[in-house]
Amino acid sequence: MYDKTHDRIGLIAKHTLHHFTETAERVRQALDEPRLDVSNTFASVNTATDEAVINKMGEITDSRARELRSLLSEPAVARVVAEDEDGNRRIYFVSRATPHRSPTDGSYAVSYNAMPLGRLAALRIGGEVEAPSKNGLRTLTVVEKTLLTPREIRGEWDSHKSVVQGEQFGPYTIPSLRALLDDLGVPADELDALDAWLAEDRATGLLLEGLRRDAIAKMELRDLAILDEYQDEIFRLPLDSYLIILGPPGTGKTTTLIKRLGQKLDYLNLTDEERDVIGRTSAGVAGHQASWIMFTPTTLLKQYVKEAFARQNVPASDERIQTWSDYRRDLARNHFTILRSGSRGQLVMRDELPSLVPSTIVEQRQWFEDFFDFQNKLFWKDLRENADILARDAAIAVKQLGLRVQAAISSVSTRVDPRAIVALNDLSEPLRTLINQLRADTDKAIRTTIARSFQSEPELLQGLMTFAATLNSVDEPDDDDFDTEEDDEPRQVRVGRDAAIDALVKAMKAKALATSSSRTVGRNSRNGRVIEWFGDRGPDRESLRKIGLELAVQTSLRRCLSPVRRLVNAMPTRYRRFRRERQTEMRWYAAEGFQPHELHPLEVDLILLALLRASGDLLGDRRIARDVDNPSYAALDLLRSLYCTQVLVDEVTDFSPIQLACMGALCDPSSASFVGCGDFNQRITDWGSRGSEDFRWVFPDFDIRSVSISYRHSRQLNELARDIAHISDPDAEEAQLPQRVNNEGFQPVIGTGINSVEGTVEWLSNRIGEIERLAEEFPPIAILVTSEEEVIPFANALNLRLSESNIRVVPCPFGQLAGQDSDVRVVDVRHIKGLEFEAVFFVGIDRLEQSEPTLFEKFLYVGATRAALFLGVTTAGIGLPKRIASIEHVFAESWQ
Repeated sequence: MYDKTHDRIGLIAKHTLHHFTETAERVRQALDEPRLDVSNTFASVNTATDEAVINKMGEITDSRARELRSLLSEPAVARVVAEDEDGNRRIYFVSRATPHRSPTDGSYAVSYNAMPLGRLAALRIGGEVEAPSKNGLRTLTVVEKTLLTPREIRGEWDSHKSVVQGEQFGPYTIPSLRALLDDLGVPADELDALDAWLAEDRATGLLLEGLRRDAIAKMELRDLAILDEYQDEIFRLPLDSYLIILGPPGTGKTTTLIKRLGQKLDYLNLTDEERDVIGRTSAGVAGHQASWIMFTPTTLLKQYVKEAFARQNVPASDERIQTWSDYRRDLARNHFTILRSGSRGQLVMRDELPSLVPSTIVEQRQWFEDFFDFQNKLFWKDLRENADILARDAAIAVKQLGLRVQAAISSVSTRVDPRAIVALNDLSEPLRTLINQLRADTDKAIRTTIARSFQSEPELLQGLMTFAATLNSVDEPDDDDFDTEEDDEPRQVRVGRDAAIDALVKAMKAKALATSSSRTVGRNSRNGRVIEWFGDRGPDRESLRKIGLELAVQTSLRRCLSPVRRLVNAMPTRYRRFRRERQTEMRWYAAEGFQPHELHPLEVDLILLALLRASGDLLGDRRIARDVDNPSYAALDLLRSLYCTQVLVDEVTDFSPIQLACMGALCDPSSASFVGCGDFNQRITDWGSRGSEDFRWVFPDFDIRSVSISYRHSRQLNELARDIAHISDPDAEEAQLPQRVNNEGFQPVIGTGINSVEGTVEWLSNRIGEIERLAEEFPPIAILVTSEEEVIPFANALNLRLSESNIRVVPCPFGQLAGQDSDVRVVDVRHIKGLEFEAVFFVGIDRLEQSEPTLFEKFLYVGATRAALFLGVTTAGIGLPKRIASIEHVFAESWQ
């Protein structure tokens, strides 16, 4: 009844299930053992260092418990037979988690993360790895491999949809190892003729020749316990790599990225070289597990990948996985003083601000280089001018300091010059002492005059307090040219009478500076409003002129003090100067339509990158690195605190080169570990990266790797994806389907002439009914609409219709994940990047062409490639839009 192949596979099944059972029993015993109470064991220690050791030991204990629980649910994901040069064969069980104990039958248990033995599971039959042994390196050749999906059901272990292949047989797909064993256990001579015929039918279903495509049962990232050999090679590249993974949809890019992170967090399975790298990072070994960050373009994708991290046994909080828009706002508002926040910052970000001309979006790298060069020149020019002012001053103390500043910056060009910064920092103490002396005199003069006004008009102070309370609504910030802030000191938050008098003193200083330089203070600025309210009170014109001259000297002294702080904190001020000048030159910016204090989000990116680049250049200097705890370098602490050992980016082409450079600046220089994945054909942002030159502008030594085998699509949908990609890019890389896999599916379907919600709901309900009849189980389904405004109304209308079939439709507004796996989800196509479903319907693609004329083909490609087996589209016209009419012939009217 069975040949030798069946017998061999039966032995594999028996051995595998025995390993599952033995491993699970041992793990349960280990989990039942009392865990070490670290706090009680070290109750006597109380130093910060000892507490850190205790915390680390607690983390290790928790991590090992997670590993054991992972082994309990999944004892192994592959069984590999490998042969060495002498013909000796060994069996390796490969698991995602670190093995607990060696098997008792002489086989070996290894982690997939382990090098080099873990790689055995990814190789094809005949693939080789070199592994260390007592006698040096030996070559192991894979001669047999079984991929496993363990399940424990009512106390019995099984593996579903296992794939087994040897040198002389396979590949075969085995729906159930347990069922196969049960069938093989019945001797043929004990069966009557009828039972023998039935046994042959059962055997046909228990051992399937070739591979079978896995249906998508949940809205989640496809789980690949073992990568293919190409993905695996990328996965194991050294930690200190700048890496981009490119490939068509469904090729496992994101999965490879996530599994790589998991492998690099597995400290015990890293190479000695990688451990040395971690030891040199800011986080060190103790902080390595939490020293990573991943960026995604949408909130929906962020939620989606979090579940994939959990399957890889990697804790992933919201702090670790971020959208760039959220992270940017937090950095610019709460950390760097770019955006207005309480008493900090002056600028406001507007998402749709029409400040940039279209060519700026295309030429972002040149735009940044122009600004970075401009602000560097302006920074040193400002220092030189102020040093010259001081060197010409009549006061000996001021003159001498001016000469010393001139000497410190005499050889500076236009770049960030750490040598000059160090020299200027050495002058901090005498500069600060002189500033304090001069400021005491001018403050006394201004406050004395203000006090006289209050004495002569007792009601004036209350009026000032009332008026000052209205200044919070002033949109236009103070003029950059009147720097009256003591920016070398932390800004104090003042309230009530103190805040009102402080506002008046600052306004009088601005007025004095303006008088001494024959200029005026902007009427709509905060200072200008206060000056107008106070009227002619205060110092007379000659007194104002003298105070202004003294304040100008103080300003010059302050601008030579704390150069690091000024380089970083005054970056927004230098940007506003840059924008004003380029606007008059009609470069980069629109002539009108926005206020001086308003920024487009891409402008915020530009300022952030300039801040990060300048700070990084300074931190890269050995002299500054040795003395970085000096208060003079406090402005660099923020970047140091942001450093991560690993930075990851999903859908990398949706981010601009400037945004990617900001992310790259967050990489700890000691680890130099940055990994991004994406596909140029799926770029659905105007500002996204358009070619490899954008990546290499970020890091010139980027290693760009490609993967091309798609595990998502049926043959029909893979061909459609190829045709759509070629419409906009005839040279687009084509996805290849895996060999020896049955990828037959269904033609995509189209509904034409549907121009109402009612008609669309009718057509969709019929198609979903077909899917329910054709699929083994009701699959995850997504309905893609062309605008956010359509999500909830359309979901409600479709839900009313499908409720008759007990199918629920849920909206996902603004890309928020909602619903259960058996629900139909409605989502704006702009939030769908990176997700996959068994069935996808694209509603109203002709409306999408109208709303996104420049990115229409990209959105169509992204939406269509979310579907693995069933794809349907609707259009109000009699056919597809003219731009994509060439692919209409591949569509059918229905699946029946």
